[in-house]
Amino acid sequence: FFLEAVVAIEDTRFYQHLGLDPRAIMRAAVTNLQAQKIVEGGSTITQQTAKNLYLTPERTWDRKLKEIYYALIRKVKELFLALRMELHYSKDEILEMYLNQIYFGHGAYGIQMASRTYFGKAAKDLTDSEAALLAGIIRSPGNYSPFLKPEGARNRRDVVLNRLVELGRLT
Repeated sequence: FFLEAVVAIEDTRFYQHLGLDPRAIMRAAVTNLQAQKIVEGGSTITQQTAKNLYLTPERTWDRKLKEIYYALIRKVKELFLALRMELHYSKDEILEMYLNQIYFGHGAYGIQMASRTYFGKAAKDLTDSEAALLAGIIRSPGNYSPFLKPEGARNRRDVVLNRLVELGRLT
Protein backbone atom coordinates (compact mmCIF):
# COMPACT_ATOMS: atom_id res chain seq x y z
CA PHE A 1 0.00 0.00 0.00
CA PHE A 2 2.85 2.39 0.80
CA LEU A 3 4.20 2.13 -2.77
CA GLU A 4 0.77 2.96 -4.20
CA ALA A 5 0.46 5.93 -1.84
CA VAL A 6 3.87 7.31 -2.85
CA VAL A 7 3.19 6.96 -6.56
CA ALA A 8 -0.29 8.46 -6.16
CA ILE A 9 0.94 11.57 -4.34
CA GLU A 10 4.43 12.05 -5.82
CA ASP A 11 4.18 10.93 -9.47
CA THR A 12 0.79 9.58 -10.57
CA ARG A 13 1.98 8.67 -14.07
CA PHE A 14 5.23 7.06 -12.86
CA TYR A 15 4.54 3.77 -14.63
CA GLN A 16 3.50 5.48 -17.88
CA HIS A 17 6.30 8.00 -18.57
CA LEU A 18 9.94 7.52 -19.54
CA GLY A 19 11.46 9.48 -16.66
CA LEU A 20 10.04 12.85 -17.68
CA ASP A 21 6.44 13.97 -17.40
CA PRO A 22 5.78 16.98 -19.65
CA ARG A 23 2.24 17.34 -18.26
CA ALA A 24 3.56 17.60 -14.71
CA ILE A 25 6.22 20.09 -15.78
CA MET A 26 3.64 22.28 -17.53
CA ARG A 27 1.18 22.02 -14.62
CA ALA A 28 3.92 23.06 -12.17
CA ALA A 29 5.00 25.94 -14.43
CA VAL A 30 1.44 27.30 -14.68
CA THR A 31 0.84 26.90 -10.93
CA ASN A 32 4.14 28.61 -10.10
CA LEU A 33 3.49 31.47 -12.53
CA GLN A 34 0.03 32.02 -11.05
CA ALA A 35 1.45 32.03 -7.52
CA GLN A 36 4.43 34.13 -8.66
CA LYS A 37 6.71 31.82 -6.67
CA ILE A 38 7.68 28.17 -6.66
CA VAL A 39 4.94 26.23 -4.92
CA GLU A 40 4.95 23.02 -6.97
CA GLY A 41 7.56 20.88 -8.68
CA GLY A 42 7.24 18.90 -11.87
CA SER A 43 10.00 16.38 -11.25
CA THR A 44 9.23 12.70 -11.57
CA ILE A 45 10.32 10.06 -9.07
CA THR A 46 13.02 9.07 -11.57
CA GLN A 47 14.31 12.66 -11.80
CA GLN A 48 14.34 13.00 -8.02
CA THR A 49 16.21 9.70 -7.71
CA ALA A 50 18.77 10.75 -10.34
CA LYS A 51 19.28 14.09 -8.60
CA ASN A 52 19.70 12.49 -5.17
CA LEU A 53 21.99 9.70 -6.35
CA TYR A 54 24.19 11.45 -8.90
CA LEU A 55 24.13 15.21 -8.38
CA THR A 56 25.55 17.17 -5.49
CA PRO A 57 23.34 19.66 -3.65
CA GLU A 58 25.58 22.51 -4.75
CA ARG A 59 24.26 26.05 -4.34
CA THR A 60 25.93 29.23 -5.44
CA TRP A 61 26.16 32.27 -3.22
CA ASP A 62 27.05 34.53 -6.12
CA ARG A 63 24.63 36.63 -8.10
CA LYS A 64 21.10 35.57 -9.09
CA LEU A 65 22.04 35.14 -12.75
CA LYS A 66 24.71 32.62 -11.84
CA GLU A 67 22.22 30.76 -9.64
CA ILE A 68 19.70 30.58 -12.48
CA TYR A 69 22.39 29.40 -14.92
CA TYR A 70 23.55 26.63 -12.57
CA ALA A 71 19.96 25.65 -11.78
CA LEU A 72 19.28 25.18 -15.51
CA ILE A 73 22.47 23.16 -15.97
CA ARG A 74 21.55 20.94 -13.01
CA LYS A 75 18.02 20.44 -14.39
CA VAL A 76 19.41 19.40 -17.79
CA LYS A 77 21.79 16.95 -16.08
CA GLU A 78 18.91 15.63 -13.97
CA LEU A 79 16.75 15.09 -17.08
CA PHE A 80 19.57 13.32 -18.92
CA LEU A 81 20.31 11.08 -15.93
CA ALA A 82 16.61 10.29 -15.49
CA LEU A 83 16.37 9.14 -19.11
CA ARG A 84 19.48 6.97 -18.68
CA MET A 85 18.06 5.45 -15.50
CA GLU A 86 14.83 4.58 -17.33
CA LEU A 87 16.89 2.70 -19.93
CA HIS A 88 18.89 0.73 -17.37
CA TYR A 89 16.46 0.05 -14.53
CA SER A 90 12.90 -1.17 -14.22
CA LYS A 91 10.26 1.14 -12.72
CA ASP A 92 10.19 -1.00 -9.59
CA GLU A 93 13.99 -0.76 -9.22
CA ILE A 94 13.84 3.02 -9.57
CA LEU A 95 11.04 3.25 -7.02
CA GLU A 96 13.02 1.04 -4.61
CA MET A 97 16.13 3.24 -4.99
CA TYR A 98 14.03 6.34 -4.41
CA LEU A 99 12.35 4.99 -1.29
CA ASN A 100 15.60 3.70 0.19
CA GLN A 101 17.41 7.03 0.02
CA ILE A 102 14.88 9.83 0.52
CA TYR A 103 14.76 11.80 3.75
CA PHE A 104 11.72 11.49 6.00
CA GLY A 105 12.88 13.81 8.77
CA HIS A 106 14.30 13.21 12.27
CA GLY A 107 17.40 11.50 10.84
CA ALA A 108 15.39 8.87 8.97
CA TYR A 109 16.55 8.05 5.45
CA GLY A 110 14.58 5.39 3.60
CA ILE A 111 11.22 3.82 4.29
CA GLN A 112 12.42 1.20 6.81
CA MET A 113 14.08 3.78 9.03
CA ALA A 114 11.10 6.13 8.68
CA SER A 115 8.71 3.36 9.68
CA ARG A 116 10.82 2.54 12.72
CA THR A 117 11.31 6.20 13.65
CA TYR A 118 7.66 7.20 13.50
CA PHE A 119 5.84 3.95 14.33
CA GLY A 120 8.41 1.59 15.88
CA LYS A 121 7.76 -1.17 13.36
CA ALA A 122 8.89 -2.57 10.02
CA ALA A 123 7.47 -0.96 6.88
CA LYS A 124 5.70 -4.21 5.93
CA ASP A 125 3.61 -3.88 9.12
CA LEU A 126 2.31 -0.35 8.46
CA THR A 127 -1.43 0.27 8.41
CA ASP A 128 -2.87 2.10 5.41
CA SER A 129 -3.17 5.27 7.48
CA GLU A 130 0.46 5.06 8.65
CA ALA A 131 1.67 4.35 5.11
CA ALA A 132 -0.27 7.36 3.81
CA LEU A 133 1.24 9.56 6.52
CA LEU A 134 4.77 8.49 5.55
CA ALA A 135 4.02 9.01 1.86
CA GLY A 136 2.84 12.51 2.70
CA ILE A 137 5.95 13.37 4.69
CA ILE A 138 8.15 13.03 1.59
CA ARG A 139 7.06 16.40 0.20
CA SER A 140 8.27 18.35 3.24
CA PRO A 141 9.53 16.40 6.26
CA GLY A 142 9.75 19.51 8.44
CA ASN A 143 6.22 20.66 7.68
CA TYR A 144 4.56 17.25 7.93
CA SER A 145 6.38 15.73 10.89
CA PRO A 146 3.87 14.05 13.22
CA PHE A 147 6.26 14.81 16.09
CA LEU A 148 6.52 18.55 15.41
CA LYS A 149 3.33 19.36 13.51
CA PRO A 150 0.77 16.61 14.17
CA GLU A 151 -2.14 18.51 12.64
CA GLY A 152 -0.15 19.24 9.47
CA ALA A 153 0.84 15.56 9.30
CA ARG A 154 -2.79 14.44 9.68
CA ASN A 155 -3.95 16.91 7.03
CA ARG A 156 -1.27 15.76 4.61
CA ARG A 157 -2.11 12.10 5.33
CA ASP A 158 -5.72 12.90 4.44
CA VAL A 159 -4.59 14.50 1.17
CA VAL A 160 -2.76 11.27 0.30
CA LEU A 161 -5.76 9.11 1.24
CA ASN A 162 -8.13 11.33 -0.76
CA ARG A 163 -5.81 11.13 -3.77
CA LEU A 164 -5.86 7.33 -3.55
CA VAL A 165 -9.68 7.45 -3.49
CA GLU A 166 -9.68 9.79 -6.53
CA LEU A 167 -7.49 7.32 -8.40
CA GLY A 168 -9.74 4.41 -7.46
CA ARG A 169 -7.05 2.66 -5.43
CA LEU A 170 -8.85 3.02 -2.11
CA THR A 171 -12.51 3.11 -1.11
